[in-house]
Amino acid sequence: MAHTVEKIGGTSMSRLDELRDTLFLRDGAVRYGRVFVVSAFGGITDLLLEHKKTGEPGVYAAFANACGNHGWHAALARVEAAMTEAQERLLTHPADRDRAQGFVRDRIDGARNCLIDLQRLCSYGHFRLAEHMLHIRELLSGLGEAHAALVAVLLLQRAGVNARLVDLTGWRDGRDLTLDERLTTAMEDVDPATEMAVVTGYAQCREGL
Repeated sequence: MAHTVEKIGGTSMSRLDELRDTLFLRDGAVRYGRVFVVSAFGGITDLLLEHKKTGEPGVYAAFANACGNHGWHAALARVEAAMTEAQERLLTHPADRDRAQGFVRDRIDGARNCLIDLQRLCSYGHFRLAEHMLHIRELLSGLGEAHAALVAVLLLQRAGVNARLVDLTGWRDGRDLTLDERLTTAMEDVDPATEMAVVTGYAQCREGL
């Protein structure tokens, strides 16, 4: 069936509990035929990258300016705490909270290990950290988006919606895919008539879906 693609910004994502019964449901009925592309919860991207208004460094900026130290660890810990606070506020069922916390732990630990390994590799002088920074920025941005998408899916499933997380971040995916290929692969078995896809918020995916 034909479907619409709708974008939800970070401020609205932080109010998902208020918007659930009006944005996703209508008079208690699920409104299928729609794909939602979500942003990270409000403030999370600032903590992951850098604050857009104040310039305060997030994980990315702290890592880029680390010069061999591990000051970015504290920034990553702040992200984990903020993610936990956001999901605890929105999710009320213990099983949903446990699943979300496991997700956060896995992604944060994975990102930390990735940054440590990259920092160690580039210390030998044969590899240049600057050549990898765009990938690091994408990895960190994807953390916030994937977390928000998972929490949205858990919230919707608890309300009886057949919701599915479509993760376009490429997390632990060794395939060398273009964005179009990743979109096609991720969406090929999604039926908008019976499922509500919640997609990590790459700006380009709005044109591809």
